[in-house]
Amino acid sequence: MRLIYDNGGVAQVLTPAPKFLAQLTGTDEEKIIHIANKDLPTGTKYEIIADSVDLSDRSFRNAWTYTAGSDEKTSADLSAEDLAKYNMKENK
Repeated sequence: MRLIYDNGGVAQVLTPAPKFLAQLTGTDEEKIIHIANKDLPTGTKYEIIADSVDLSDRSFRNAWTYTAGSDEKTSADLSAEDLAKYNMKENK
């Protein structure tokens, strides 16, 4: 699973590291949501996409745009416990 989100008008794809995913508990979707909350600025709109979605065509990649869909989620603040675990003082 991956995240696709809007980064100032440019669609970005975030692919989590398998080693980090293995350290988290919960379902795959819960793990991806945790990563979104950790790595995306609070309030960022994103969607979780399957690994099977083909993103290999790079010929028109700069023209990608993010369009919100029915599965859109919004990143949230991490808990104080999670901030301490990642040596973060505040959410992005």
